[in-house]
Amino acid sequence: MNAQYLEQARAAYRAGDFSAASSMFLASKEPGELLGEADHLRGNCLMRLGMYADAASAYADALQDTSYGKQGALLTNQGKALSAAGDLNGAVQAFSAATRDASYATPYKAYLGLGNALLTLGNVTDAGVAFRAAAIDGTNPAPASALSSLGSCFLQLGRPADAIEAYRTALDYVGPHDDTRSINAGLGESLVADGKIADAIDAFQSATADGLYELTPNQQAAFDSARETVSSQSAIASTQAGEAAFDTSADPLDPLGKSGNFMPDPSDTGFFTLSESEMIQQDKKDMKVRRKHRHTGLKVFLVILIILLLAAGGLGFAYTRGFGFPSQQDAVNGLFQAVTDGSDTAAYLSPSLSDDAKSAIVSSIPSGATVTISAMDQNMTTSTAKVTAQLSKGATIVYQVEFDRSSNHIGWTVKSLSADFGTAGTGGSATGEATVSSDDSNAPDSSTGESSDASTDENQGSSDSTSEQSSDTDSEASSTTDSAQ
Repeated sequence: MNAQYLEQARAAYRAGDFSAASSMFLASKEPGELLGEADHLRGNCLMRLGMYADAASAYADALQDTSYGKQGALLTNQGKALSAAGDLNGAVQAFSAATRDASYATPYKAYLGLGNALLTLGNVTDAGVAFRAAAIDGTNPAPASALSSLGSCFLQLGRPADAIEAYRTALDYVGPHDDTRSINAGLGESLVADGKIADAIDAFQSATADGLYELTPNQQAAFDSARETVSSQSAIASTQAGEAAFDTSADPLDPLGKSGNFMPDPSDTGFFTLSESEMIQQDKKDMKVRRKHRHTGLKVFLVILIILLLAAGGLGFAYTRGFGFPSQQDAVNGLFQAVTDGSDTAAYLSPSLSDDAKSAIVSSIPSGATVTISAMDQNMTTSTAKVTAQLSKGATIVYQVEFDRSSNHIGWTVKSLSADFGTAGTGGSATGEATVSSDDSNAPDSSTGESSDASTDENQGSSDSTSEQSSDTDSEASSTTDSAQ
C-alpha cells in the first residue's frame, strides 16, 4: 500500500475532484493487493463520474477484502451501479445479498433498490414485498416513499383497496422531503379503480393544486374519467329534480289521497253505545286490576333483592371471563387519545412496565388515530386483542395488543403493542421499542454517518491522529450510492 497516494486520494475525494481521486486510489494499491477502503471510495468516485460498470467492478474488488467488512454497504452500492449500467438481474442479486448482511445498519436502502429493480423487471409481487420490508424497517427515517411504491404495486396487481390503504398510510408518515403530490396522484388513481369517485377527485385536486405536478397518462385518464362520471350524475339528478317539480297531481300532505280514511267518526268510539250490564262488567275488571296491585312494595323489594344477588353473581362470573372497568376497549381508546391530546398516558399502561418500555409504546402510536377492537381472546388476568386503528388521513393499521389487570385488579391496562402496515406480513412491535420510525428528518445516522440526499456508503481513513472513522453516508449525485465516511 502506498500511504502517500492514499492520503492524497482522500484529500482529492473530500475536495470533490473525483477523477483525480479515482486514479490516486488505484495507484495507492500494489498489483494484486486487496485494499477495501481504496476500492470502495474509487467505486464512489466512478459513480459520480457516470462510469457505472467500472464502479460495479471497483465495489467487487472491495468485497474481496474480507478484513475491510461493510459487506451490506458495498453490495448495496454495487446493486445501484449495476442498475444504472442496465444489469438488472445482477443488481437483484447484489441487493438480495445486502439484505442478508445482519451487520448492515441501514438495510432499507437495499430493500428499496431491490424493489425498484424487480419492478423494472416486471416482478410486481416480489417488488411489493421488498417495498413493504423497506417501509417497516426501523432504521428507515421516512417510510412514506416505500409505502407509496407499495401502493403502486398493489394497484398494478388489481388490488385497489390495498393500494388506497398504502397511499393513505404514506400520507400519515410523510416527511419534509417526500412528494405529497405524487402520493395523492397515486391515491386518486387507486380510488377511481375502487369506484370511490368523489374521494378520487379530491385526491387529484390536491395533487395538482399548485400546478407543478404533471399527472402520468394513466393518472390523467383516471382523473378525466372521474370528472365525466360526476358530470353525468349531476345531469341525471337535475333532470329528475325538474320532472318532480312539474308533478302537481299529488297533494304534498297526502300523496296517496288517503288522509280522510284515518279520521274516526265520533259515533264510532263505542262509549256512548255501552249498555248498563256492559258497564258493570267493566267495573268488575277494574276491581281485579286494583287487587293485583296490592302488596306491591313487598314484591318490589323481593325483585330488587333477587336482582342484586344475580348482579353480584354476574359480576363475579364476568370478572373470571375477562371483563373489567375500564375495559380493554376503554384502555386502548384512552391510550391513543392521550397520545393525540399530549396528556398523561400512565393510567392506560401496565404498572409492571418500565419507564423506557412505556415510552417506546407511546412513541410508536400515531397521533389522531381512532381504534376499534375487532377480535379478542380474554381471561381473568390477561387478554390479547386485534385492534384496528383508523389514522387521521383515513388509512388503517392493525395492532396486536396485550392487556393485563390494572393496579386495582378491576380494570385493564395495555402491556404490549405491535403494529402492521400492510397485508404482506407482520409489522414491528412495541413492548419497549418503537415499531416504525416516523421521523421526518433526513439527518445522518450517528452510527453510520449517512446523509439525507446521498446513498453512497463512503469510508475515509487517515494515517494521522485525526483519521476519520468509516461510516455510511449518502452522496448528492444523481446516481447515488451508500458511502462510508
